[in-house]
Amino acid sequence: MSVLDDLIGILVPHDCVGCGAEGHLLCSVCSSRLTPMEPLCYRCQKPSPSGFTCLNCPSPLRRVLVVTDYSGPAKALIWQLKLNGAQAAASVMTLQMAKLLNDISPNTYLVPVPTATTRARQRGYDQAKLLAKQLSKRTSLPYLDCLARHGYTSQHGANRSERLEQLQNSFRIKRQVAGKNILLIDDVITTGATLETAALVLAQKGAQLIQAITFARPTTKRSV
Repeated sequence: MSVLDDLIGILVPHDCVGCGAEGHLLCSVCSSRLTPMEPLCYRCQKPSPSGFTCLNCPSPLRRVLVVTDYSGPAKALIWQLKLNGAQAAASVMTLQMAKLLNDISPNTYLVPVPTATTRARQRGYDQAKLLAKQLSKRTSLPYLDCLARHGYTSQHGANRSERLEQLQNSFRIKRQVAGKNILLIDDVITTGATLETAALVLAQKGAQLIQAITFARPTTKRSV
């Protein structure tokens, strides 16, 4: 969270996106009501222990962890982060994300999945980088900004195949990743195409165990 955002939060306290109570973007009561996501394989969406990818769903991603359903207060919180400049939302989100990382190896690097440069300029920040930095502070896992993104194509309404086609050549590596364990960081997963494309680029450059965590996932979407 930026110093400016912190100061604004003191002078003009945020209202809870869940109940409207003054003081926090998500109060403790509404936070406790977030719907935990059942661990699933992100590809076929079948139940899978700890969110591991099924053996019959080949992917460079070993597993994807998700905090909650993309609805209600969780969705409103993400909108505050992405559309209203409320960087304080990243602190709220990473508090919940950190709870899922107890079994992550300490030599795992937190790698944000970058948004398009134009979007980052419009917001004044990249929300995935903000989440990754906040998560690094909470967990002491090292932060590594090693991915860059080319261009931007709206993926709203696109299915998995369309998204994969749109994302071809979207990412490049700008830091050494060979031999490193990676945990990709993003706010939302829908079909998983973006995370998978980023993971593939990392794997091609020698990254070892590649996992991911997001704050939310729509339950109505299917990775087909």
